[in-house]
Formats: sequence, C-alpha cells, structure tokens
Amino acid sequence: MSGLNPAHLAGLRRLSARAATSTPSTPLPARNSLISFTSLADKVLTHLKTSGVQVQQGLSDKEFARAEAEFGFAFPPDLKAVLSSGLPVGPGFPDWRSAGSSRLQLRATLDLPIASISFHIARNSLWSKSWGLRPPEPEKAMKIARNALKRAPLLVPVFNHCYIPCNPSLAGNPIFYVDENQVFCCGLDLSDFFDREKTTLFAKSHPQNVTKQRCFNQKSNISRRSLDAVAGGRIPRWVEFWSDAAVDRQRRKSNSNSCSSSSSSPDRYFEIPRSGIPKWVDSYVERIGSVLKEGGWAESDVSDIVHVSSSGFFDGEMVLLDNQAVLDALLVKANRLSESLRKAGWSSEEVSDAFGFDFRRVKERKPVKKMSPEILEKIGKLAESVSKS
Repeated sequence: MSGLNPAHLAGLRRLSARAATSTPSTPLPARNSLISFTSLADKVLTHLKTSGVQVQQGLSDKEFARAEAEFGFAFPPDLKAVLSSGLPVGPGFPDWRSAGSSRLQLRATLDLPIASISFHIARNSLWSKSWGLRPPEPEKAMKIARNALKRAPLLVPVFNHCYIPCNPSLAGNPIFYVDENQVFCCGLDLSDFFDREKTTLFAKSHPQNVTKQRCFNQKSNISRRSLDAVAGGRIPRWVEFWSDAAVDRQRRKSNSNSCSSSSSSPDRYFEIPRSGIPKWVDSYVERIGSVLKEGGWAESDVSDIVHVSSSGFFDGEMVLLDNQAVLDALLVKANRLSESLRKAGWSSEEVSDAFGFDFRRVKERKPVKKMSPEILEKIGKLAESVSKS
C-alpha cells in the first residue's frame, strides 16, 4: 500500500471500518446445501438406528483417504460428514470397510450405474442430446456412449440403487436411483432423501419402496443454470449427464405410454441383433451354483436363485452386443443375486467368494517378440561381467 496517496488510504480505512461495524442490508440467498453437517449426521444416524439399522463407528480420515485413492473419487462433504459420524452396515449399504475379496464387491457397486445405463442405451431408451445424433448401428452407438460416459461424474452408493454424484464437490447434490430399468431423481439432496423415505425404505429395501421418490421426479424439473437451488430450494442441482438422463428417461417413458401404437414415434426401439452368450458364461454360472450347494443350499433353492444355465442367467430384455455387454450383464445379475443373499444372512465376504465381482475387462497384452541370438549373447556377457565386478 506504499504506492497509494493519503486520500486513497483514508478512503480504504473508512470502508474497512464501515464493513466491520455494519450488517448486510439484505439476507444471503438460500443455497441448495446443508448449513450444519453435524445436525444432518445426527438426524440421519438417529433415524437409521430407530429403523433397526446397525451403525458402527464412523470412518476415519485414513479410511476415507484409502477409498478415495483406490476408487478415484472424493466423497461429497455432506455424505462424508454422515459416514464420519457413523457407518451404517447391512443389506443395501456399501461396505466401505470391506477387505480382501469383498473389496471387489465394493468396486462392483461403483461400476454398477454405468453397467445399468448401458442397457438403457442398448434398448434405445436413453440417449443424451450432447452426444449428437444417435447412429443407426447399435454397436457404433454404444461405442460413442461408452466414451462419453467416462466423463460423467462417478455415482457414490448411498443405499441400494440410490447414489449421490461426487461432482460437483459440494454439499447438496441430488440423489439418483439407477438400475437397468429406471433412472430418476429420488431426493433434492442427502437430507431430503432420508426425509422422503420415512420408515419403509430401510425396512424393506426394494425398488417398489421408492415410489414416493419417483413421484418427486415427475413433478419437478432440474435446474441447469445454477449449482444452487432456485425457487426456495425445491429444484435439485443440475449434475452433468445424470440430470439429463433422469429427465430424458421420464420423457421417453411418457411418450411411449401415450404413443405406443404409433409406428412413427421417434422413440421407437431399433431392431437390435442379439449375439449368442459366450461359453465361458456357462462355467461361471456353474461355479456360482457349486458354491451355493457347498454352503448348504438345496438343489431346488440353487435352481430358483441362479437358474444354473446360461439361458436362464440373463433376462430376455438384456441386449448382448459384445463382450463388454456380457460383462455388464454379469455385474447386473450378480448384484441382484447378492442382494437376495445378503438379506438371507450372507456376509459380504461370503457373497464375494460366491460371485467374484471382478467384471472389468482386461486388455490383452501383446506377445513379447523373441530376441535374436546375438542380443541374447550380449546380455549374457553383460550379466557375467556385472557378477564378477
């Protein structure tokens, strides 16, 4: 401030003194975020405990850091506040303390939304306008969609198929329900989500129990123009891809119901060729059945749970365009079955041992070219000279 003249300095001092003693003439606008993380955590955890959900000691900073480094995301601040105060455990809740083989199931839970969205795209029930016109070739359309989905914010599991986006990294992100059949917004934010479910969602974790949240999406729009809520905080924050997907899926569903008999409907499904199921799927299904039988399940029970045959493992609506689609189908189906087993009393470790859950596609390594005899001889002489020195 040495370069300012005395008049400027005096003016700055007056402004500083006025700002320190006066109060704002107008209140700050309401934001679609949570003023007190402590009150949110207390309310959520108290409700879970009264609903019969077991709550363990909250995650430590070290456990948060491990999960974020391993899976490549940052917990939203409101979710982090809840999980640091207490960790809900049991069917439907992600096991953030899992280790060993059950850690694969946690990874699978994070991969599940994208795998589920792939079926919407394959059936032509979802397509983002930002991707341009959809190619008529299903394989080409799927390739474009998969590349675009890599940029979508990762969804962090909250309960069952309900997720919160990790981006933007702010409190107040909406909650989305995502499975292979539905995509909709089921909460303005984390607090609103737990308020809406009341007493039924955690007692009986089934998609039918989020009917109340589904109605919310039909009556509300999603704001694209601001990260904060407008109209008194009753419009959820816009989140890249997921907000558009929820709105587009609802619009297509409405159009399909009103124009199902019209052959000129722009949302009419393409005729998609279905590829055969690879033989390795049979071996995978047989392995699941064997593990269940070793665990004491009767033959009839195993047949009802797994349908030990490749024809029964995948639903007829699942479109298997390529190997990645098969892996997506495996993940979706295994997740369904794991939910049933967890409700029956299986632990995370037992479920992971039964299903594996490592459904990520591994790139094939190129074979190493053979070295010429001359190079091998030189390497041998070099190694010999090094050993003598």
